[in-house]
Amino acid sequence: QEAFLASKGAHALVCPCVASAGRPRSSMDRVMRSRAWRSIVLPRGSAQVQARTLVTATSIKPMKRFYKETSVEESGAVWRVLLDKRPVKTPKGSFLELPTLELAQAVAQEWGSQGENLRTREMTLTTVGCTAVDLVRPEKAACVNRMLPYLAMDTLCFEDDQELLAEMQAMEWGPVRQWFEERFQVELRVGRGIMGPRHPQATESAVEEQLQSRDEWELCALEICTNIAKSFIVSAALLEREDVHSKDAFRWALLEEHYQIERWGLVEGEHDVSHTEFMMWMDACRRFGQHGRTLPPE
Repeated sequence: QEAFLASKGAHALVCPCVASAGRPRSSMDRVMRSRAWRSIVLPRGSAQVQARTLVTATSIKPMKRFYKETSVEESGAVWRVLLDKRPVKTPKGSFLELPTLELAQAVAQEWGSQGENLRTREMTLTTVGCTAVDLVRPEKAACVNRMLPYLAMDTLCFEDDQELLAEMQAMEWGPVRQWFEERFQVELRVGRGIMGPRHPQATESAVEEQLQSRDEWELCALEICTNIAKSFIVSAALLEREDVHSKDAFRWALLEEHYQIERWGLVEGEHDVSHTEFMMWMDACRRFGQHGRTLPPE
């Protein structure tokens, strides 16, 4: 009788940037079988957003809301979300568990705010929670290993050949790199032109060791954020620093794009849409960071 998040024959509600081998599928209860539910997906090579990863939801027909009330309940050391007093389950059939009351209430509110039809593309908190339980919890080490290559070629560790853009990068990115070095006690290097940064091997080892102690929710949020921003450094700052907000991560990750927009202008229907969805995912990921779990939405 539990409420599931995916329908028979439809993709699961997880982030493919975390799912490295196929998308899990799930059977449905009586109500959910009546409509096709497709996952919130993060396409890897969307031409519209130039691989910046838009969040899209596709379905043959909009899914009708099948519940009236939402609530939360404590279960041991975690919290669960209830739809008409039935606990929500993930696509793989596990209970959707959240680490804090505040996050559980935020997910419940996400479901409660839906109208006659479910706006699946806006259910980012639910997606992060499901992905954390289904895909990251069983394989935390694999999650860490997927993020380390982003650090090796991090966006913030490259300097452009254009003088004006290079100056902007030094001014905006320099303090963030310095924070990262102090926080993780590592050394970062900067690549120029086509040369990569070539960080010391000890840098990757130190970061890997520190990530291994983090729980599935923070690791999941960190990986999703890293995949979208193309920067592990930006993602770490967003999830760990109370003074860093989604708009900061947005500017740092897309600094070159901002530079081009300032020179040539905004392309309506392309930049504005991708930017809105970028911010939506940054907001969701930030809520799953350690400091963000007890903060209200921005």
